[in-house]
Amino acid sequence: MFTIRKFTTDDTEQVRSLIASVMANEFPEQAKSYPLTDLDDIVKTYCNIGEAFFVGCFGDEIIGTVAVKKEDERSALIRRIFVKPEFRNRRYGLRLLEEAINFCSVVGYQEIIFKTTSNMEKAIQLCLKKGFVEKARVDIGGIELLKFALFLKQNSPLA
Repeated sequence: MFTIRKFTTDDTEQVRSLIASVMANEFPEQAKSYPLTDLDDIVKTYCNIGEAFFVGCFGDEIIGTVAVKKEDERSALIRRIFVKPEFRNRRYGLRLLEEAINFCSVVGYQEIIFKTTSNMEKAIQLCLKKGFVEKARVDIGGIELLKFALFLKQNSPLA
């Protein structure tokens, strides 16, 4: 059975291995833009007040990840949304993203931001499915960077 829970330090190697493998095998050109240094100390990077790192599991096997990083008092960033290739197209990524959105809502963020490259099509489709809207598109050295936003509070002046 698929479950989602918060990251523990025992998860470090599986998380790092999953993300490094997907980046190396599917997005080698983007690996330079998204170094893995944030995974050296996940607790320090993603487990502060208003932040979280979630893992999706089958038993003891981690098959997906999503992180919430505080941008400022009103905004959070969605980061490190990955699902092992053999577990894709089963709605696990969607469930991970929903967990992150629910967390952001409970914390009280007004806006969630997701930044990616145009090559990460599955992540883009997932965010669009959950109501994110494209806010920016910039070409940097042949790699197109995209920024999406989801507004959580209807009374937000930016909504």
